[in-house]
Amino acid sequence: MAGENENELRLAALCKSLGDLWSASDVVEVSTEIPPNKRQECNLTLFGKLFSKPNVNFQAFSSTMKKAWKVDSVACLQKAPGLFSFVFQTEEEKDRILKTGRWSFASNLLVLKQCRPEIPEHCYNFSCCAFWVQMGGIPPGWFKEDVFADLVEKVGRVVDIQLEARANGPYKAGKVKVDLDLTSPLKSGAILDIGHKNLWVEFKYERLSHYCYSCGRIGHYATNCEEIPYDQTK
Repeated sequence: MAGENENELRLAALCKSLGDLWSASDVVEVSTEIPPNKRQECNLTLFGKLFSKPNVNFQAFSSTMKKAWKVDSVACLQKAPGLFSFVFQTEEEKDRILKTGRWSFASNLLVLKQCRPEIPEHCYNFSCCAFWVQMGGIPPGWFKEDVFADLVEKVGRVVDIQLEARANGPYKAGKVKVDLDLTSPLKSGAILDIGHKNLWVEFKYERLSHYCYSCGRIGHYATNCEEIPYDQTK
């Protein structure tokens, strides 16, 4: 939602900078009613973008994703290099794909977004993606949802939290699904202040694609890092 608002603000700023290139007489008013069939079509559609290396073989990509999703009936179209649309037969199929991700093609992260009837295709923000983050080092007395949420507050927006019992004992496993900014380095952890001491809590990201251990970003490996050139002698 934050990305969509940012796109709207950018569009408004662009329109303002155009000045006299357009006027109120150029505005075309249309009905705000969205036909039910169009709304349903959008509900069944996902847009997907490969985060890096957009130039891929479309047939190989389409075939691979259908096999990975176990859905033969999905209609896949290429909108631009690395940008695709997926139209499913049922919302149950579509929701399963969104829920069970993270998806990738040839280790290249595929970022999926739900189609919205009011948003043009080129205005979707593909620089954010949700990942599950496991947390290690939290003492049992602080094993609470609000603690997990506070720890990842500066990492990204919390989507979901899962706390699970382990072997019927007092200790539990926990992880948080976080909407991450893919353009920023991933944080390796956070410090938990429990009053009388500070504890290091380690973050373990599930199913990362093309992760660079030099700059900490997703989308390439250390050998191809432009920010911190790879030194084979070290």
